Amino acid sequence: MIELFKSVGDYASMGIIVDFSSKTEVYFIGNGDSIREFAYDGMPSALPKGVIKHSNKFGNLIKDCNRLMRVKCELNELMELTDKLCDTEAFCNGSCNLILDELASFYDVNEYANVVKNYIIYLLYCSFRRQRELFNKKVGLSVRSNHDRAEKHIDFFRNDADRIFKPFLSAREKNQFSVDSSLFAFEAVTDCSVYHIKSGEKPVTLSVANNSYIALLEMYDDILCRANKLIRNCENCGELMITDRANASLICTRTSCKRDYHTKANSESRRRAMNEPVQSAYIGFNEKCKSYRKKLLLFSELLVQYDERHNEYREQLKKAKSGLTKLSRSADIEHFEMFCCDAAVEMQELAKILKRSGL
Repeated sequence: MIELFKSVGDYASMGIIVDFSSKTEVYFIGNGDSIREFAYDGMPSALPKGVIKHSNKFGNLIKDCNRLMRVKCELNELMELTDKLCDTEAFCNGSCNLILDELASFYDVNEYANVVKNYIIYLLYCSFRRQRELFNKKVGLSVRSNHDRAEKHIDFFRNDADRIFKPFLSAREKNQFSVDSSLFAFEAVTDCSVYHIKSGEKPVTLSVANNSYIALLEMYDDILCRANKLIRNCENCGELMITDRANASLICTRTSCKRDYHTKANSESRRRAMNEPVQSAYIGFNEKCKSYRKKLLLFSELLVQYDERHNEYREQLKKAKSGLTKLSRSADIEHFEMFCCDAAVEMQELAKILKRSGL
């Protein structure tokens, strides 16, 4: 078992340092008292017992939330272990320690560990150890009395576990985990500390959440807001992303999301345009010309001639539709529609002639 779980305190904490200049995030998970002492000592290079350090690129924290939403089996495994820890007989006879060790073994110390999952593991571990130690202080001779007391302590642990898992389980119902007021509302009070440490090359701000990853995400959201950045959900896939406040993006950087979003936007734009006869006629002309153009793709020189003629028609049509709307006179709209139709026929004939000349 790693040193982190040998030095469990009264509460589990996680600190974060966001460095926008180097685009990194550094995390400290462990005993709350140890993290506080570490901060007051000026954050020396040697970590105190009961604290473990992780680091990753900027934005990793929300990516870890996305991973927990996407890979549901990871939280499911932790919930199954939580249920096993709630067995009254195992709680009384001490065999629950084996299950607790199994829970600790899920903690990932690798470079690309999911720090949100790690913090959840540590929160569960600390909560159970606290209830187990309270139970051990008053172990009696009566089996029935011990079972009754064990059930009370298990209920306290189960309440903590339910509080920890509930935000993700609620998010599963909506198929979207959001860092917003609905998430922060799960806790009436959040316990946080902020340390401004001035030793070393430059001042460092260490933000620490106690007994709550919701508090951590709330602090993280505040840090980003002060840097004019926002946490929001991609409108296509629903995953969390970070965007600049001044130029807030609606979709994440995934290629599939960009493609789907632009396809949808173009379809909606075309649908709106088709409801207006003037714009519909103009779009129809362009769509027909695109299909005629495909027949000349093997002839680069002929494409130049085709595109020149197409551009001429397009400029004429733009000029002709200037000032026209769906409320214009029917005769004017019909005249423009005929102009578009005739231009399309001309372009079709041109494509045929050019193709024959190229063969």
